[in-house]
Amino acid sequence: MKLPASLSSFPALCAAAAIVLSGCGHDGGGGLSNKDPGNNDVNAVVAFGDSITQGSECPCTPYPARLAGLTGKSVANCGISGSRASDNVSRTQSAIDKYHPGFMIILYGVNDIIHGGGAGTVAAAVGGMVSICKENHVVPILATYPLPIAGHRIFSGGTQAANAAIRSIASDNGLKCVDLEREFSGREEQWLMEDGLHPNDTGTQMMALAFADLF
Repeated sequence: MKLPASLSSFPALCAAAAIVLSGCGHDGGGGLSNKDPGNNDVNAVVAFGDSITQGSECPCTPYPARLAGLTGKSVANCGISGSRASDNVSRTQSAIDKYHPGFMIILYGVNDIIHGGGAGTVAAAVGGMVSICKENHVVPILATYPLPIAGHRIFSGGTQAANAAIRSIASDNGLKCVDLEREFSGREEQWLMEDGLHPNDTGTQMMALAFADLF
């Protein structure tokens, strides 16, 4: 990952920049393209997810806006705080109809785990989102979650299982996937807020850099 000059003084960020982007079953490394966009805009991206995407908890710029600055693409923030993957499959189509993106980043599922759902529930919902993207000539990009700590540590095991299911979906469908579990591994205390769930300013920037690496 290439770090912006304004962040080059942060040792943790510089160390993380050397990490090879994990593909969750499909390697990263840039050059992501949509070879059959139909009527979609290949310079438009939808960031689909919950509060981590919306940026409602961190008093910082959300990752979709940072990603837009890093890539020059239009990135629509379609995150809704507290939302679950299982309740938002149909919203995939609505977001596509509104923005006609060439790409959709899907980071969904941790709220399903928090509210008692299992990895199977997350997999079914994320799989449905992927299918809708493909039907609409949109390239889906999957992502795993950083493992929760502190007050949310109790959900770490369920999140890990959901992440494994997300990796399997990416592998089975030949999709790019940003492994935030791996990116944050060992740095959770530095890159997550005090609640142990939402990325702080540094963590949010690292998310944007990881997604930007795909393009």
